[in-house]
Amino acid sequence: MAEYDLTQKLLAYVDPHLGLRLLSHLSTKDLFDAKDLAKAQYELAKHTSLVQDLPQFHQQAYPGESVPEVINQLKSQVEEKREKLEKEAERVLAVVEDPNVASALKQDKTPKLAWLQQHHQLTADQIQVLYQYGRFLFSCGNYSKAASYLYHYHGLMPDSSYSESVLWGQLACYILTDEWERALDALTVLRDYIDSLRVPAPAKNALTHEDILQKRAWLLHWSLFVFFNHAAGRVKLVELYLSPAYLNAMQMSCWWLLRYLVVAVLLTRRVTPRGYMVESNGTSNKLSTQTALREVSKVIQMESYRLQPDPVIDFFRLLYVELDFDGAQAELAGAMQLAHSDVFMQAHADAIVEQARFLVSEVYCRIHQKIDIADLATRLNLSREEGNKWVEMLVAETKADAQINVQEGVVLMNQNRPVLYQSVVDKTRGIALRTSALAQAIERHAGGAQRLDRKVGDDVEHEDGDVDGDEEDMEAEPEEAEAA
Repeated sequence: MAEYDLTQKLLAYVDPHLGLRLLSHLSTKDLFDAKDLAKAQYELAKHTSLVQDLPQFHQQAYPGESVPEVINQLKSQVEEKREKLEKEAERVLAVVEDPNVASALKQDKTPKLAWLQQHHQLTADQIQVLYQYGRFLFSCGNYSKAASYLYHYHGLMPDSSYSESVLWGQLACYILTDEWERALDALTVLRDYIDSLRVPAPAKNALTHEDILQKRAWLLHWSLFVFFNHAAGRVKLVELYLSPAYLNAMQMSCWWLLRYLVVAVLLTRRVTPRGYMVESNGTSNKLSTQTALREVSKVIQMESYRLQPDPVIDFFRLLYVELDFDGAQAELAGAMQLAHSDVFMQAHADAIVEQARFLVSEVYCRIHQKIDIADLATRLNLSREEGNKWVEMLVAETKADAQINVQEGVVLMNQNRPVLYQSVVDKTRGIALRTSALAQAIERHAGGAQRLDRKVGDDVEHEDGDVDGDEEDMEAEPEEAEAA
């Protein structure tokens, strides 16, 4: 499964601290050489202030070698900076964490910064220390305390130039402390912030469309940590990934994330009978599970020219697009192995395999009237006994109109063809309402055209009247001259 691992691609879009979590997962698998993983962890940790872990990472990467002096120097520098920032942040925290001050800040309608400056002589530069200290603590690995400092700073200065950095930092802190409810809220706030960004007129250092695209690509990768650990995360993943803006970002920058979109659709299509709420331009649209499956299949077909081999994507494509059951059977075995090794899919591996088998069964039963249970069990990588239990469970759960013949080992599917009369009724239902709406639109359009014609006609008559008056004046002049 090493050839299907996406860690190298994911590392380019996540924070080094999140990247260390990905590499830590790989160290529990036998996909790569342990020494190479240790070196990768050490190189990634060098971009942080994890001075307590750096010696251990170095020892694992280069056994027998002494710890470089640079690490010892970094350790002393980090300790000095910690003491300095902690001393500067003490006074600010003493004021902010005071219950009376907190209550006044919630009730007072004046700007918080102005109120603090007036009553407690706290300036913007002093409050800025909260951000600096919170970011420093995050770099050192104290994620819980860092989240508290960033929360206070964002509450006091929500519109500062560091607002976006604070939002990313809060999301990372909640992910690394496994606070998934808070992480989901932070993810929603960050998404709203990114969606509110607009490209201004051409200017120096102005925000560009490429910048917004990159932010959305980062959000798609960071969201995987939340969506595969939160109880409602898989539904949220489908809704985010299928929204037009983020689907476009995924197709342009990170098409490999289609693997997780396919997995999320498989896991949620039976638990979301009402479909998904996909947001676009501030409006929410209902997207049924079948429509979601079709949308995913369309995207896979469009991106097929550059998609690398992936058991999950290939299984879905062969089954749902090409109806190649033999090919899908082969890919299903690979998908089962990949689900148990992938960092995000591992916790849902059994459910993924079960839902993949359900999809195979549904597609197979939809196009066959007489099904050999042994053949279906083979396609699902099950034994004959497991196949019999699976078919019984499938018929019971889906309430399909089918008869199981145990002696012959077949299932007879009663295909309920729609009555022609009912098909006509369904297609023409609401035609009166649509015709009425169309007639009203035509009347409005015709009325606007008539008003425009009337206005043009009045202007022409007015101009003609002026011309006639001028001609009468011109004819009167010779008569007056002659009389004179």
